[in-house]
Amino acid sequence: MGKSVLKICAVLAMLSWLLIDATASFAQTSGGTKTLDNWAGYVISDAAYLSVSASWVVPEVDCSLVAAGQTTQAIAWVGLGGYSDTTIAQTTLEQVGTIQGCNGSIPTYGLFYEFFPAAPQSGQLVYTLSAGDTVSARVTQNFDGTYTLWEQATAKGATSPKWTFTTTGSSPGTSGSDPGNRSAEVIVEQGGYSGTSTRLPMASYGSITFFNVAYAKASTATDEATTIQFYEPLDGNIMSTQRAIPAVLSPTSFIVYQL
Repeated sequence: MGKSVLKICAVLAMLSWLLIDATASFAQTSGGTKTLDNWAGYVISDAAYLSVSASWVVPEVDCSLVAAGQTTQAIAWVGLGGYSDTTIAQTTLEQVGTIQGCNGSIPTYGLFYEFFPAAPQSGQLVYTLSAGDTVSARVTQNFDGTYTLWEQATAKGATSPKWTFTTTGSSPGTSGSDPGNRSAEVIVEQGGYSGTSTRLPMASYGSITFFNVAYAKASTATDEATTIQFYEPLDGNIMSTQRAIPAVLSPTSFIVYQL
């Protein structure tokens, strides 16, 4: 979303394109660590990707320092596309996840999805969430070149989902030169614009742990995985913390935490 077409990278997982439902591995060719002003997490790049998925628990945001009338946001999502390397500039991105933030002192949680560069969409009124809910999200490229975004939420302590969301479409500008699937991401992002050229302040979310991370690719090309850390967000708009750092916990999980 927004800055997502900038150069970014990270570590996710390794799968043959035949193993769409298998879990991922962080054993990749390392692209090192990069610092962005609005993304933190991991990206796999340098191949054509068919799907990416992950699960996480919606974090409880701290709204105690947010002024009346102020909005803060942090967005957790999985996506395909949006990574720019030195040879192919990707300007399209298909993503789905959750928004967590504050409207003044009131915490807000809900569904988020986007076919960038089209406007982001929020399902906070219909697809409601609460801190502690478990969310699973997936982006899949279809045979006709469209993308299906899928997300399911289960309330804390529940055994069956509270809702399931799915939609199919494609990013405007998707073409043979940019089919929208040359990278796969699992990211925490600074929230969208507030109607001006300034992004919203970053919500104080503490940490988000992604698990069951997996992806599938449609080629045997060697992947490159790079860690992305979030530092000094765009325009300095951040609440109470200055950094967001990802750290691998297992072959299929990692945590993004604020410092």
